[in-house]
Formats: sequence, C-alpha cells, structure tokens
Amino acid sequence: MDTKEKILLAARDVFGKKGFYEAKMEDIAREAGMGKGTLYLYFRSKEELYQCLLVEGMRYLIDRLKEIISSEGTFEDKMRRIIRFLNEFLQENKEFVLRMVYEAPLVGIFNDKMKEIFTKEQKEINEVFKDFIEDYIKQGVIYDGNPKVMAQAIVGIVMRPAFTGFLQSDNLADLEEEIMGIIKRAFIRKEG
Repeated sequence: MDTKEKILLAARDVFGKKGFYEAKMEDIAREAGMGKGTLYLYFRSKEELYQCLLVEGMRYLIDRLKEIISSEGTFEDKMRRIIRFLNEFLQENKEFVLRMVYEAPLVGIFNDKMKEIFTKEQKEINEVFKDFIEDYIKQGVIYDGNPKVMAQAIVGIVMRPAFTGFLQSDNLADLEEEIMGIIKRAFIRKEG
C-alpha cells in the first residue's frame, strides 16, 4: 500500500469517527503511522483531503461496477453481485458514509469543482448501466426500451433502497431479494 492510500484509509476512519470538524490532520497522521508533515506533502488542507476521499470513493465504486458488469454471468447474476457489492461497500464505510451524508453539505465541501466532479461521475455510472442494458436488450433477456431511461431506473431501484436500508439498518439479505424481485418483474422477459 502506498503512502497516499494509507493516508486515505486513515482519513476515512478518522473522519468517520470524529466528523469533519473534530478531525485534525494530526489525528489522521497518527492513524496512518506517519508525521503530519507527510500529509501536507500530499494534501494542502483537511478540505482537500476530504474532497479527495470523496472522489476516490466514487472512482472505486465506478471501477467495481464496471468490473462486475464486464464479468461472466447472467443479467440476474450481475445484478445480484452489484446489489451485494453496494451493501458491502456501505457497510465497510459505514461511519464515513453516515458522516458524509449529514456533514458534507454543512462543511461547504461541495463547491463548484466538487459538484462538477460528482456530476461527471454520476454520468459515467449512468453510461455504464446504459451500455449494460443495451447488451441485454440485444440478447433479448430484458424488455426493449430506451436504454438510457432504463439504466437510470435500475440505478434508482438498486441504489435508493440499498442506501435507505443501510441508513435504517434493515436486513440487507432481505433487501437484496426485494430489489431483485422488482428488477425481475420490471425488466426481465419471461421465458416460454
């Protein structure tokens, strides 16, 4: 693991435990096992570190979704893996995600640059799902329709309940079955 990765992991844990306002660069350096000066070689401020953590999290999410979508398996297999991955991602980053949801808007982290980055990342997620949908429409696995709209619908069907279930500490295994039931009824063609 390189130095930047160590810093980001430590920052995720410290921001998750203490929140943005209470976290100090010294705390992050200590958690990463390095001096505070080393942090400043990589990040000019706590705000920049926080923003980088958010962007890296989005990149990781997108890269993993692409990996799952391009892997072997049926449409249903891939959708199940996507749902499971999102649930695991949320659980592994629980404290930070909770802090981010409630604190980030208050901290002023979402400046124009961050909004632009997140808009770009959201478009990429939608594009990944659009291509995924187009492939399975061509194969006759799912109903024909506008792939762009269908991709946005699937993203909403998967992400919103997963995120809400995570916030409410719902049973994620049951949630996976509920989400898959909706996807099967709404998108997958019946055989025979």
